[in-house]
Amino acid sequence: MPFSFASPEDLVRLERALERAWAIVEARHGHDPLKAPGERERLAYIVATLWRQGEQEDIPAKAAEQFQTTA
Repeated sequence: MPFSFASPEDLVRLERALERAWAIVEARHGHDPLKAPGERERLAYIVATLWRQGEQEDIPAKAAEQFQTTA
């Protein structure tokens, strides 16, 4: 799990950020049930990386953008 390093409070924030980022990705690209688990995990790693780098503002939008550019 990409969020195993986080405190319980941060874990809640990161999971919310992931959910919002996933909603952005689905709205832009639709949903393929066969690819979703792997894509969602990749997005989780992007969210975690942004957080570890000290990002605090608009992680969901930044993660969705990075997800799209690294696809």
